[in-house]
Amino acid sequence: MPTHIESDIVITGISGRLPESSNIEEFKENLMKGMDMVTEDERRWSLGIYGMPSRYGKIKDLGSFDASFFKVHPKQARVMDPQLRIMLEVTYEALIDAGVNPSTLKGSRTGVFIGVSSSDANNFWKRDANGLYIYRENFRPIK
Repeated sequence: MPTHIESDIVITGISGRLPESSNIEEFKENLMKGMDMVTEDERRWSLGIYGMPSRYGKIKDLGSFDASFFKVHPKQARVMDPQLRIMLEVTYEALIDAGVNPSTLKGSRTGVFIGVSSSDANNFWKRDANGLYIYRENFRPIK
């Protein structure tokens, strides 16, 4: 196994959604203030459902997404896995954070590598396949 790889890869931008924090800067501020970002409320699930602990970290504004900005049809946006919506937003934000104009990347040899471990939305959709828009099939996570 090689111990040294010569490469032109550079990671220069960052973005993210973290508990009670819309971005990395807000997360840092919350940490510095000593804010408890693990909360007990019913924003995501009813307390105690599925044996979940009563306190856990939750992302703010999970339902907000500017579909028109990303050129996603509103019907598509309604059934997209929230992880995909967030991924589009944070990828764009990380590029901006790096000082890159995203429009300059068209036609370039640029890669974005992302991993997802599970999809609560996909499990939910499996329960009501008849109520889905056909667009859902375009936005399934890679497994």
